[in-house]
Amino acid sequence: MKLIVTNPGMIHKERSLNYKTGDTDPGPLVILNDKTDQSMLGFGASLTEAACIVLNRMEQGAREALLKEVYSPSEGNFSVGRICVGSSDYAEDQYDFAPVIDDMEMKHFDASHDDLHILPVLRTCRKYNPDLFLFSSPWSPPGWMKTSAYALGGGWMRQKYIDAYALYYLKFLQHYEKAGVRINGLTAQNETETDQLGKMPACLWHPELEMQFAIKMRQLLDKNNFEDLKIWLMDHNLIMWRRALFQMNDPETKAACAGIAWHSYEGHPEMINWFRDKHPECENHWTEGHILPLDLQVGFSKKFSIGDISAGFIQAINNGCQSITVWNLALDPVGYPNIGFFNCEGTLEISRDGKTVNRSDEYHILLHFSRYIKRGARRIILEFKALPKNFEVSGFINPDGSRILLIANTNSFDSDLIICDREKNIPVRISRESINTLIL
Repeated sequence: MKLIVTNPGMIHKERSLNYKTGDTDPGPLVILNDKTDQSMLGFGASLTEAACIVLNRMEQGAREALLKEVYSPSEGNFSVGRICVGSSDYAEDQYDFAPVIDDMEMKHFDASHDDLHILPVLRTCRKYNPDLFLFSSPWSPPGWMKTSAYALGGGWMRQKYIDAYALYYLKFLQHYEKAGVRINGLTAQNETETDQLGKMPACLWHPELEMQFAIKMRQLLDKNNFEDLKIWLMDHNLIMWRRALFQMNDPETKAACAGIAWHSYEGHPEMINWFRDKHPECENHWTEGHILPLDLQVGFSKKFSIGDISAGFIQAINNGCQSITVWNLALDPVGYPNIGFFNCEGTLEISRDGKTVNRSDEYHILLHFSRYIKRGARRIILEFKALPKNFEVSGFINPDGSRILLIANTNSFDSDLIICDREKNIPVRISRESINTLIL
């Protein structure tokens, strides 16, 4: 039995723990039992064009070694990744794959843009983790399918182009499969209820139009050897849980879709559980975000602690999330390439000459989850007694029967905790501002 700790003073430091028999000492208790909830898909980051460009600046040997570190099941075990259909804000330039207006049959479809930087990186990631689950999200349909007529100009998706857009998406999936990268899941649109002030690729979707697209897309997928590909709706903030509820209340839509994709920028993690109360069989996945909830007053400029970020991930999981996918896997030191107006950092920071890699707090936090929580693990429904607000705790039982606890401490001082495992107790001192993996 051991504890792995990361906080501002240590990275993945291991120490042994011992059981203590007898009466339970007074203090916060975490009680293990045999009750379980959702199964886990995995953890990872987004492989945007920007991330792939930065990775391709590295020498081949160094890039291979880094991606092996991140994705190999015996090392980082990142097992989920998000890719973009056309350009997101983290790209060198705006692009899509349907350059000819009103090309309803996609006769001029061309996704060769992704052959240069993106697909080679994806193939390498899959080489080191063949079970890597990749899902795709568009930031905007081709501009001519929208009321604004421009990909960068916001605007609404137009109903008359739904069939053409579904065919466009199918062509994208087929191009990737032909290139050796099969996609496992998709969303119709990144952030369905924002136009991003017209400053980056974006599109507004009426919820019923997204439902119509999902049904059409499901039909095309099933007819073209993509029966196992999952559709996740919404791909937007927690506060929009009523939209998800409305959409999944429709039987035909629910039959077409596996679940909901959530972002953490607005709302609270309990909103996932409010949705789950009505649709417990639906999947729930964190597909973008950094902290729960984001402080909109300071936005991305605030420096969150290791404990803060970890607590957000654990809160999402404890409310039903089955995967955590953060934003760009890699960017340069100033957050580029970027055609948008958000100032983000990469999970990995790679110098512009490709020679130096800095691993962020977020990266080290994710390793506490990805290395030890295996695909198919079930979340243990823990019991708590006198647990203070500075702690967030989640437990898991892996397919091989091993048990894992994730413990976040958001306080700026160390705190004591007792784990009750059947008739034995495990006293643990939890370091300040930390994420802790306890292997039982």
